[in-house]
Amino acid sequence: MQPVGELLPEDEPLTLPPRTSVFDACVHMRDSRVGAVLIQDGGGLPMGVFTERDLMTRVVAAERDPKATTLEEVMTRDLYFARADLPSSQVRREMQRRHIRHAPVVDEKDRVIAMLSLRDLLRADLHETRNEVKAITQYIQGGFEGPQA
Repeated sequence: MQPVGELLPEDEPLTLPPRTSVFDACVHMRDSRVGAVLIQDGGGLPMGVFTERDLMTRVVAAERDPKATTLEEVMTRDLYFARADLPSSQVRREMQRRHIRHAPVVDEKDRVIAMLSLRDLLRADLHETRNEVKAITQYIQGGFEGPQA
């Protein structure tokens, strides 16, 4: 299983300050075509993550005004950081155990280098499974000579 660092999207993670309105964050998320934004303090340290799920459960269902609500009021603060050198299978299991779909990825110096989604991990699993099926198919086709006359 490949390390998480090999699966990362090429784009920089979307980051916003904590006082950004939920409405503005949603516009940035839409424009960037992402489902999560990393909230950073003035020094660039991660404070939380705001996801589509947070929008639904903490803003829409709670009947809060997205233009008057800031990210720091509704962000998820309990973050799971995935290290880039960890096996993707281990990170996928941990994300599933925690019921999360997005995790900031950190390098060896604990700097956030990307935002990983469960979709990224599942896509890698699918690619690996397809390669295994292809190898097995080639083995079977190459090893089978048909009935002997």
